[in-house]
Formats: sequence, structure tokens, C-alpha cells
Amino acid sequence: MNYIPVDREQQHQSQQTFRHPKYYKKNNNFKPNNYHEYPRKFFNEELLDEFSVSSAKYGRPFQFEASPVAEVMFKCKRKKLFSNPNRYPLRACEFVIVQCENGIDIGTISSFGADAKEKHRTVYHDEPPEFVILRHANREDLERHRKNKADELEAVEVGKEIVKQYELDMKVTATEWQFDRLRLTIFFTAPQRIDFRDLVKELARVFKTRIELRQISTREEAKRIGGMGPCGLDLCCTCFVSEFSHITLDHARTQMLSNNVSKLSGYCGRLKCCLLYEHDTYLEEFKNYPPIASTVDFPDCSGKISKIDIFKKQVYLYFDSTQTYRAFSQEEIALLETQGKVTRPLKEEAAIFVEKEFAFEELDYDEEEMY
Repeated sequence: MNYIPVDREQQHQSQQTFRHPKYYKKNNNFKPNNYHEYPRKFFNEELLDEFSVSSAKYGRPFQFEASPVAEVMFKCKRKKLFSNPNRYPLRACEFVIVQCENGIDIGTISSFGADAKEKHRTVYHDEPPEFVILRHANREDLERHRKNKADELEAVEVGKEIVKQYELDMKVTATEWQFDRLRLTIFFTAPQRIDFRDLVKELARVFKTRIELRQISTREEAKRIGGMGPCGLDLCCTCFVSEFSHITLDHARTQMLSNNVSKLSGYCGRLKCCLLYEHDTYLEEFKNYPPIASTVDFPDCSGKISKIDIFKKQVYLYFDSTQTYRAFSQEEIALLETQGKVTRPLKEEAAIFVEKEFAFEELDYDEEEMY
């Protein structure tokens, strides 16, 4: 990981010019008059070139702002909201030292200003931040952070060896040193609950610090590892999803998606989070159509609505007499309904039809385990 030191721009410079921090890497001669007031800043170079939804929405991602709250990102894109009582001028991707339980830690500013205020309301439900931002990170802090990150790789290997000695059915996936090294958090996955009391004692003896073992789900593991989804973008859980929602096959049935579970599952082996994104839109659009399994009468035959395409605004009818499908526009179906030629099914009948039409035969684990 590379760290870029950046001095704050002069107050008297044009407020319309906000340069990328990499600009100052090539222009080290810049010295602001109020240098003592705005100390040297350090940025996480790995995040500088990443696309940010908040920067595109609110603009000026590299402007300093004395935000009352800010979201700070830690290892594996773990995020938490912190207050800024001292009103330090903050900027995206900047390293800061924050307060944490029983000590201090280091993280990167992921959102601030209007973006952080909106997240405070929507994601954190207006709950007051538990901890505060203590100060900006300095060069000594960054050197200490480098050493901690290097030691984390070694801690993973040591942890795996100790787990193997105790013959426990668990997989160590990552470790995280607290900045002051008063705590070492070990993340693991396991098929069931583990009695690791003896393991914790051994780990504390080896690392000589407080040990916290945290069991994570397969979704959390995929979030920490990261990757690229079939859409060609980074996984949602590594970018903006902060809480995992309850997702079942009913969400896929409502959207009339393919009954191939492998296509609906993510890298975590569970149903994709994006199945929720358009679910409410489908429910709203379906109000403009007769329900699935409705019968449409014609002079010579009758058909049953088997699928609705809300994007093409088409309704697909299945004719049992000819065993064929035929597409009708929304306007044509609406006209037939006004003429009294559409018979709506009972709720139970529609549910049975959907269950049969969009059955997931390749399902090899319980539906309730897919979230």
C-alpha cells in the first residue's frame, strides 16, 4: 500500500479548483502560508482512483470539509460512522486516527459532508456515533500501520497452524491488528458453532495481546475477499452494501427469472444481493397487469397468462389447445379486460401456478439457508 502526503490548498486560492492529491506528489514545492494550521495529510493511494458513487453524486471529492460526522473504512472494507467534534477538515481517502473500544485505530475516510449525513440517516438510522475522530494520521502512524499489516499476514499462518493442532472444524480467513496492538481480531468461517476457549488461551499466549475470534458468514467472507460480478463491476458488498438483507427464492419468482439457481447465486454461494434492487419496481408495475395465471378468452380458444415482461410491456399467454405461446401488448390485454374477457384466478391458484412455472429444481439446499 502506498501513502501520499498532501498539503492543504491555500485558502485564498480559487475555490473552484480542486486538484487530485496525486498532483501534489509532483509539486512538492507548494507551502501554504497557514501550514501550522493545516498539517500534512496522508492519503490511501489504493482508493484514490476507485470510482465512488458519492463523489459522482455530490462532486468535489477532494475538497476539505469540517464535517460533523464521517464514515471511516478499515481493513476488508469494514465501515463505521464517527463523529468529528473537533471539526477537523476532512477529505476522501485520507488516513485518520479514531477512537475505538479499549484503544485507538487507524482508518480511511470513505465519506464525509452531505454524503455522510445522508448515510447517518439512511444506513445508521440517526443513531449517534459511538466513537470520535481523534486526529489526522502522521508519518509515524503510517509506518506503524505498515508494520501491522505485514504482521497480519504472518498472524494468519500462525492461526491456521494452531487451529490445525486443536483439530477444530474452522477456517481462518483474515486477521486484523488494532493500531495500538492492544487487540488482534481473527476472522473465521465454520459450519457450526465452535468451542474455542482453549484456542483463545493459546492464541493469547502466542501473540501476547487480547484475542477476539469473530465468526463470519460466507457472504461476509466474499465481501472481504472481493471480486467482480457477472455485470462487470465490483461486488456490491465490497462497494456500497453495508448490511445484508434477507433474500429468498420468492424474490426471483416475483421477477420471473431463470430457474437456474447457479445463475442466481453469487460468489458466496447465496442468492445475489441485486435480486432486491428491482423487486419493488416489479411489484409496482404488476399492478398495471392482470395477475399471473389469469385466463383470457378468445372466440375460438382461451389462454393463460404465464409471464409478464414489464420492460417490453408485453404479456405472454400459453394456449393449451395448441401448446404454444403468444405475446400481447399491455394495451391489448387492457382492452380485453375492459371487455370482460379476462378472468382473474384465485390467490391460491396463482401461487400454485407460479410455484410450478418457476420451480427451482436444481436447488440442493434449504431455501431459508440462502440468505
